Amino acid sequence: MALAMLVAACGGGGSSSSSGAPPTSSPTTAPSTNPSTSPSSSPATFAGGTQTVSMTSSGGTFTITPADASYSGTLTLGANNATNPFNFTLSWATYAQISGGSIPSALPSSIGTALLYFDLNSALTVTFAQTPTLTVSTSGIFPGTSCGFATYENNGGTGYTWQSMTTMGIAEVTPSGGSFSVASTTLPPPNSVDFTAATDQYVAVYCH
Repeated sequence: MALAMLVAACGGGGSSSSSGAPPTSSPTTAPSTNPSTSPSSSPATFAGGTQTVSMTSSGGTFTITPADASYSGTLTLGANNATNPFNFTLSWATYAQISGGSIPSALPSSIGTALLYFDLNSALTVTFAQTPTLTVSTSGIFPGTSCGFATYENNGGTGYTWQSMTTMGIAEVTPSGGSFSVASTTLPPPNSVDFTAATDQYVAVYCH
């Protein structure tokens, strides 16, 4: 998600791209657009899995297969301002499966225990009407009773830090029956869900 929420050359699990400098954002205010852009033009490799979807203005859905024989799910991006179809790539991995290039820091325990890390890369500069819909399932037990996602943001220009979706006004959810879902959300103006073409943006899914 970049996401004013939200929100990889990834050999074996990512896309090859370059990235630009994103606008800054503050963790104490509504996030700016495009906060989670990769801080380097040398993206990391996410070896858990990857999928490229040809999206239209209606969006599209990614199917996340287990990176560690435990967590799977879907990520759906909905309506957007694209006028032509475009490719969008999602790569995922556990932190141990991320290597090379510019590796984002591990999600801090103050936010939660990371289940998976996502690397999102759009071939087109595009704005989505809402944050993605995320569903995660496990064959085991979630490490907590409150779950959500966090984005890797440039914190006021002082460096990249992880910010929970709660800083965007999105409430965490409680797993039930081996899964949880975070519904899509329309962010308050002037925020928007923006992705810059060929720019890697990092998201972590967590529970605590």
